[in-house]
Amino acid sequence: MTSQALPMNKTVEVFSPGYILKELGIRDPEDLDVEAIAQHCGATIRYANLKGCAARIMGFRDRAIITVDPRVNRGRQRFSAGHELGHWMRDRGEVAFQCDENKLRRGWSGENPESRANHFASDLLLPVDMFKPRSRNLPVTFDTVRRLAELFQMSITATAIRLVEHGGLPSMLVSNNAVEREWSFASDGVRGRLRPKERPGDGSIAYELLRGNTLAASPSDVGAAEWVTHWDAERYWVREDSLLIRDSVVLTLLWWRDESQLIDLDNAEETRGSGRSDFRED
Repeated sequence: MTSQALPMNKTVEVFSPGYILKELGIRDPEDLDVEAIAQHCGATIRYANLKGCAARIMGFRDRAIITVDPRVNRGRQRFSAGHELGHWMRDRGEVAFQCDENKLRRGWSGENPESRANHFASDLLLPVDMFKPRSRNLPVTFDTVRRLAELFQMSITATAIRLVEHGGLPSMLVSNNAVEREWSFASDGVRGRLRPKERPGDGSIAYELLRGNTLAASPSDVGAAEWVTHWDAERYWVREDSLLIRDSVVLTLLWWRDESQLIDLDNAEETRGSGRSDFRED
């Protein structure tokens, strides 16, 4: 693997994760050496205890230093390093970035530097062409996520998002704290059809975990109305697997194992919106 840094005057395509991996000839998860990749991109990763942040980057001209806190698990270290490398490749010209856990956790939606850096890290260290064939049609549970996270040496959150995006099953990932929904991701089969509630219902596993009941059984089938806002959701079920990832933050995988439910919900919505006040078809 070459250690020659990418030139600063190249096009945006050269700074994309796909181009970088192709340039380095990386085809297997075990070859995703984030330290070597960063060096190729003009950044050196070092490990040192940090206060108030999980990682930080400082750059000057065509070189940068990424510092990562070593006191977290290896998956978190690698994701943090990839996140900071994303800042270097996508947001050059800024003096410095310092990313705490809150920024990393919330930076999964919207168009902003944190979101761009998160997606860069996922595309670099969980490449779709490697991840998709290894995750296709696997159960949408945290057991699956853990096995894939171990294979790619990545964080639980980033791996769970990848599973929802590219696992091929109708599913959703939701992050809740004690007050509100932080963010959510849905698969192609769910996106635009169902919206998560602002807070999980009191019949959900996540509700119990947020209340401090760490013995709540998971995964389990729960009423879809505990999670989605659809007017007819109380008739249906969804497979919920919830995980307390830190104090007062719960990550939830929702999996519609019976895809006919989604079709029924679509049909009900069409019937409701197409005509009669009693919701009968003409």
